[in-house]
Amino acid sequence: MTRDARNAPARNDALDGLRAIAALGVLTFHVWLYRIGDPPGPRKSVGDHLLFQGNLGLICFFVLSGYLLYRSFARASLTGRRADLGGYVRRRVARIVPAYYACVLGCLLLFAIVGYSDTLPPSSGLPLFAVFGENYSMDTLMKIDPVMWTLCVEASFYVLLPLLGLAAFLLGPRRVAYQAAVLAGLVAVTAGWNALVHSKGLGPIASKSLVAYIGHFALGMLVALWIERRRVAHGESRAIGPAATAALMTAGVALIAWNAYVYEAWAGDSFSRVVLAKLPTALGFALVVAAAAGGSGPSVGWLRARALVAVGIVSYGVYLWHLPLILVVRQLGLLPAALLPRFVVVLTLALTVATLSWKLLEKPLIERAASGRRRGRALRPAEVQAAP
Repeated sequence: MTRDARNAPARNDALDGLRAIAALGVLTFHVWLYRIGDPPGPRKSVGDHLLFQGNLGLICFFVLSGYLLYRSFARASLTGRRADLGGYVRRRVARIVPAYYACVLGCLLLFAIVGYSDTLPPSSGLPLFAVFGENYSMDTLMKIDPVMWTLCVEASFYVLLPLLGLAAFLLGPRRVAYQAAVLAGLVAVTAGWNALVHSKGLGPIASKSLVAYIGHFALGMLVALWIERRRVAHGESRAIGPAATAALMTAGVALIAWNAYVYEAWAGDSFSRVVLAKLPTALGFALVVAAAAGGSGPSVGWLRARALVAVGIVSYGVYLWHLPLILVVRQLGLLPAALLPRFVVVLTLALTVATLSWKLLEKPLIERAASGRRRGRALRPAEVQAAP
């Protein structure tokens, strides 16, 4: 397939800042959850409610993946220049597989050294981790590194995405509304599937499948279609104005906050907690992504802060490693009991390991994959940002 490198989007610091916030949110949630002594009971204080909602970071990652990875396919459907499928496969493998394997092996080694076994699967289940299949067996689901269940969902999305891209390409630039309708239909599929899972009691394997989250990816894909349509019509240089950007950001944050409140306040409402499956939160993040990806002005400028961007670049490693590090340090009896010192210890360790993973493993392999058949070809930085 031909490659439209000239039109490839540049890396966006605001999206890196958003990834940093998502990763830090998940880390904060686990720092709160894996406390010393008794596990957390009912969430009564405002602080408990806020810290629990740090887990919304994983929803942000799904939306971001949908946006970043669908851009090239949306562009192909609008311009008639076919996407580089071979390059897509190389970049996806390089982006998530080596660091994932390193984390699995590192967890097994660290757990053996400190004598931790609570999240170890039976040896017969280990091959499932090699093919991102741990979500398909109760013996391996949420084992080794519990956050890896999202990687299984991501990998399934990576396999499905070229088929969705082909459908968009066949629809062509004159049927953008049909393409948008297909993506909106995926949101409805997620809501319907979660209703079925809840009503039939299908269990955690069904609730942690791609079908249960394809709608979250699809909302990010809709943003990609909108951004690329603007880009084709007006050029890369035309950003969304500061006022419109602020409106998108405000609406997105408000929707995320509202859905978090509904989720916590209406604990007995199965529709808001189970059926919707935080789809309003995903819509809120989609609005924020749209503002960060195409907007301008102070409402998104703060996302480009150097500290946030630095964390965003290594956020995949932070996401992968923070929970195993919590488990190991707690097993050694070195995890502070107080929340703030515990957060500082975990964050320091996670950033250290994540930085080593990025510099020694992830970045070199990503650059090699991006070079393709010709060494030295420019890295496609926008896709580098697409990692859970």
